[in-house]
Formats: sequence, structure tokens, C-alpha cells
Amino acid sequence: MLNLEWLTQEQEFTHHQVMMDAKKLNREQLLQIFESVHQQYQIQHRLFSRLASWCARNGTELPSFAELLKPKTTDHPVSEA
Repeated sequence: MLNLEWLTQEQEFTHHQVMMDAKKLNREQLLQIFESVHQQYQIQHRLFSRLASWCARNGTELPSFAELLKPKTTDHPVSEA
């Protein structure tokens, strides 16, 4: 089981919804989803590894894992209408 303290309340809620929907699927449907998620994980891991390698080659320091994994908020500019 994963540590949920990295998730926001909204993420916990949507995770719960996804898990409730997943319980309704048959084995083949779950395997298709698992295959897709696993491939996405592999791509994400490779991208992070390439980023770390680039930073090492170029003398750029990566932020800490705590900084990279903490929930982010986005401030959108206010448009003048």
C-alpha cells in the first residue's frame, strides 16, 4: 500500500473514486489498465533519469525530492476585462 500523505485531499478523493470504479471491472479490463499505467510509469522514470543525467552533465542542481513531490498550486493571472 502506498503512503497517502503525499496526496492532497482532492487526490485522495479521486483515488477513492477510481478504486471504486476499478472494483466493477473484470480481470481483462484491469489488465489493460495496469499495462497502460505501467508503461506510463516506465516513461516517467526514464524522463526523470534523463533529467538527472542532464543536470549532472551541466552542473545544475535538482531540487530535493520533498520539493519535487510537494503539492503545487498555480496562480493564474487576472485578466482585465
